[in-house]
Amino acid sequence: MKKLLTLFLTLLTAVLAWAFTVPTEEDRAKAVGSLLHLTPDLKAAFDPGDDFRAIPEPGGFDWLATHGEEGQTYQEFLRSNPNRPGARGRKFIYLQPVGEFPENAPRLETLKSYLEAYFHPMPVKLSKPLILKPTSKIQTRGEQVNSTDLLNALQMRVPADAHVMMAVTMKDLYPGPGWNFVFGVARLKRRCGVFSFARYGIEEDPKLALLRAMKVISHETGHAFGIKHCIHFHCLMNGSNSLGETDRAPLHFCPVCLRKIHWGLKFQPSGRYQKLVDFLKKNGFEEESKWFAMRAGKTKVTIE
Repeated sequence: MKKLLTLFLTLLTAVLAWAFTVPTEEDRAKAVGSLLHLTPDLKAAFDPGDDFRAIPEPGGFDWLATHGEEGQTYQEFLRSNPNRPGARGRKFIYLQPVGEFPENAPRLETLKSYLEAYFHPMPVKLSKPLILKPTSKIQTRGEQVNSTDLLNALQMRVPADAHVMMAVTMKDLYPGPGWNFVFGVARLKRRCGVFSFARYGIEEDPKLALLRAMKVISHETGHAFGIKHCIHFHCLMNGSNSLGETDRAPLHFCPVCLRKIHWGLKFQPSGRYQKLVDFLKKNGFEEESKWFAMRAGKTKVTIE
């Protein structure tokens, strides 16, 4: 009984220590940073306005109810000395399939097109499938593969001209003891990441599975660009503990995270948004395209 009480108090203390407070409007503005000297189109892109919601109060077993996160402002991102796209000739995103894929899995060519729109104007290369032979360096747990070990192996294969290599697999992933699974993982400095289709419900709803794949691959690629989990807005870079939480997340980056990728990619905001509108409409995501079309209009500022 005493041991159970001790364990309960330990868990209670941990939960209280992780208690999350939704940032105020002022906190969110500080996270974006000063827009004073930006051009009108960039001010329109990074000004939260009414188009971006504050991050919801976490409940149950949501990510922020179980993980302590300090967040990352735009200035903190700059101070982290992130890898700059294009430096040392590293100007491509590589999409690396690992293992075999069933016919009903999301098409890799479609994900390639999505990444090219989301991280416009960085080009994307689709690599040939990689079959990793069983090795003692990559641990397994039943049908699951240790994502940490897999990343260690993939890290040695990142092409010299890759800003980031994102691997995708049908194998279920887990990062280590104490974890049931993970949708995907990426390393901020090592230019690589991996995510799995295993839990996306491909058999039940292929279109929803594709949407989930789009969310997770852009989230993990964002990490590889040096972006930490977002705690300021309801954003694609919010952490996720479940498919339900992933499904509730928006497909867009908030102004803080958008400004971080703009630092390296230097895109024209309305042009990037329109690329996403075109992709989403082409692939039957009419509802999702409406938000991006609205933002494309608002950021298309005429500079006289």
